[in-house]
Amino acid sequence: MNYVMVTGAMGAGKSTLIRSLPERDVFTPPPDMPEMFLDNACSCHGLQFYEIDEPTALGERWIDWLGAANAFLLVADADAGPTAVEFLLARLISVSSETPCLLVVSRWSGGRRNAWQLPGVVAVELLSPGTVLDEERAQAQPEEVERILTRLQQLLEAA
Repeated sequence: MNYVMVTGAMGAGKSTLIRSLPERDVFTPPPDMPEMFLDNACSCHGLQFYEIDEPTALGERWIDWLGAANAFLLVADADAGPTAVEFLLARLISVSSETPCLLVVSRWSGGRRNAWQLPGVVAVELLSPGTVLDEERAQAQPEEVERILTRLQQLLEAA
């Protein structure tokens, strides 16, 4: 079973991405993990997704959960710029340097894609602003989510 930790700054689009996954099913925790409350977790296409926000991921209490990931899905807000994720990315690499990291740049409306090629990031995917559901929630475009899922599967197969 492959575990994908979805992380990034608060408001970057982590929950939107998870909410947009097709065929969401029950999450199965990794074996021997301490019981912790997960904000958002589900299974989709044989992958187990769990969301941990940036402040939590930077803390020591969740170190086992970071290490349990087979892939990191780092979500960044395009408006914040690449430097906004550098500290968290360094943390992920320090915990598990062999774990592939896919960077998803949310709310992408154009610009220099190559600026997001950061050390430790295996691939970059772009996510347009999507559809606004209400004041606090949005949903990503299904074809973009499928593209991200396909890229994740490729990264996991290559690892």
